Amino acid sequence: MTGILIVSHYTLGESVRDTASLIVGARDNVMALSLNKNDKAELFGEKIRAAVEKLDTGSGVLIFADMFGGTPCNLCVAQYLNNEKVRIITGFNLPIVLDAIMHSGKPLDELTKLLMEKREKTIVDAKDFIKKKAV
Repeated sequence: MTGILIVSHYTLGESVRDTASLIVGARDNVMALSLNKNDKAELFGEKIRAAVEKLDTGSGVLIFADMFGGTPCNLCVAQYLNNEKVRIITGFNLPIVLDAIMHSGKPLDELTKLLMEKREKTIVDAKDFIKKKAV
């Protein structure tokens, strides 16, 4: 089972994990870490490393980082840029995280490809979509 780690600023990661748990149930292969205002980056990097080690049961780990270029993302990239057992996707949202959880039995590369193919369908102009369907 692919491990899923959500890293973010403040409590976004925990909130997305908790919301996903309400929808699909709590999963042992999903964790969240948040970088708060007074946290030291080095210590947060150590937390990331420990979480990845815990989550990697042999199938690798998919990390969701809240934004490209932010400290949580940068710490992940610095540690795992050349590690093929860890993939990093930035700019996550609830539908993408839910898809990752529901398909976490897939191999890491296949799961990442599936999510990247679905990413454009997770943000929708609802009014425009409904108006086009009504025509």
